[in-house]
Parts: sequence; C-alpha cells; structure tokens
Amino acid sequence: MEAKSHSSAIARTLAGCGLLVALLVSSRAHATPPCAVLGSKCPQPMNDETSRGLALGTGARASALSTSALAYNPAALALGRLYHIEGLVDYIPQAHAVALGGAVVDSSTSKIGAGIGLRGFLSGSEGLGGIDGRLGLAVPFSDAVSLGLSGRYINLTNTTVVPGKSVTTKVVHGFTMDASFRVQPVQMLQFSLATLNFVDLGSAYAPLYLVPSVAFALGQLVSVGADVLIDTTSYKKLTYTAGGGIELLAANTIPLRIGYAADLERSIQSLSAGIGYTDKTVGFDLSLQQQVSGGDATRVIGALRYYVH
Repeated sequence: MEAKSHSSAIARTLAGCGLLVALLVSSRAHATPPCAVLGSKCPQPMNDETSRGLALGTGARASALSTSALAYNPAALALGRLYHIEGLVDYIPQAHAVALGGAVVDSSTSKIGAGIGLRGFLSGSEGLGGIDGRLGLAVPFSDAVSLGLSGRYINLTNTTVVPGKSVTTKVVHGFTMDASFRVQPVQMLQFSLATLNFVDLGSAYAPLYLVPSVAFALGQLVSVGADVLIDTTSYKKLTYTAGGGIELLAANTIPLRIGYAADLERSIQSLSAGIGYTDKTVGFDLSLQQQVSGGDATRVIGALRYYVH
C-alpha cells in the first residue's frame, strides 16, 4: 500500500511538471522578443512582489505562504488552513510611482485554497500608472503535493515629460496566467516549479518565466530559499535572474530577512533586507531592496496583515 502511494505521488509530480513545461513551450512558440535590440537597457519586469518576498531577494518562492503564495506560487494557496487580509504600500522611486494594494487569501473555508489581490499604481506628471490584479486557486492532492493556477490582469502606462508636453505610452496590457506545482518530500524541504505569465503579452514588463525554487527549513525558526527566474520571451535567448534569502524568526514574533538577486542579462545585482512583527492576530512587514551593481534603483514595501484564522 505504501509503495502504491509513493508511486502515485511520483506520477502526480511528473504530471504536474509536464503540464507546466507544456504550457511554457506552447506559449513561447508565438513570442516576439521585445528586448531584441535593447540588450542590457531593456526595462526590468514589473513583477508582483510582497514585503516578505522582496526582502528575500527573488522571493524564496518554494516556502511562500498566504499573500506571498498568491504573488509567487499559487500552488501554496492550499497550505496553512488560514484566512488572511493584507494591505500594502509599494514605493518604486525609479518608476516615479507608489502602488497601493490589498489581498485576501483563504485556505480554511474549503480544501481548495483561494486568493485575490489588486494593486493600483499612482504617479504625478510622469511615471508608471495603472492596475495589476490577480485571482488564484490551488488544489491539494495531499499534504505534500499541490497544484495552483492564477489569472492576472495588468494594464500599465508610463508617462514621460518632453519639452512642451507629456507623452503616455502603454507598456503592458492584457490578461495572462500563472501556474505552479509544489512538492514537500520531507518536513524540512520544499520544491516548486512555476510558469508565470504563460499567456504571453509581448512585453518585458511581464515576461514569460519558468521558475524552479527550493526551500529548506530548520524547525520554525530558520528558513533558506533559492530561486532561478528563467525569462523565455524578453530576448532571443533564455536569460536568468538568480538569488534567494534567509529568514529568521526571532523570539517567535519578529521575522528578520536578508536576500540577494542577480539579473545576469542586465548585469544588475541587488541586496535586500526586511523586518516584521507577527502574533496570532496581526502581522507587519517592512522591506527594502537596493541595487548595488548595474544601477541604483530602490524599492520599499510595507504591509499590514490581519489574521482572521
């Protein structure tokens, strides 16, 4: 019986990975690289980020829970038996914008985990504006295996000021989808494989990614995660962003995080850090990411969560 269960788990794992790769291949077949002539000057993607994920470099996606699962790894929406409500402020000075957003994630009402989130980008006479929203669902096959799918609608414009007038350009617009598959073979180890934006929008702001991730935990106190974001559509070749982070829960209430990310094609390296507070009712996170090579961009995210369950 145990051997049969093990074989079934392996079959589900292979089927899930095969589905994600098939989605990636079918979507990439019609893509036209938006950065073919721009090289390292190609704009960086406007990825959905949470305060926890920003502090952990590339997100530590395999260990994502709650609202971070909605942003990075929809298969993890089925975890935790929780109901969380979050509001956030995302300050992006290089884009001359502030994003205000919120998310609700529920894995306690039903066996199917669900989440919904929306961000609105605000700017003055120039900068990034628009909305970015998503709805995600996850199905657990067991405590160790789950599959998730999310839909994303994004509509962003960029306004620049030239002598005598302002020029507004639509940089990305449309509906796309994410899918991910998560496996936890033992208590301390998690793997995930995701394909993001697999309905190709033809924009470097929302590229089609394949993202393998791994996370290792030492009890409830320390977690280490690493991710590789493989951009399959921005250039004529595959390009890579790699990184990860370490998370420590001090005094069972104060999460401390550090992270690193390297965009190899754009020659950009970033360091990040974050701190927070969590108890049985509320949680707060504040994170900073700073480019240290290839640019000087800064990003700051603050988030407040209420734990219904």
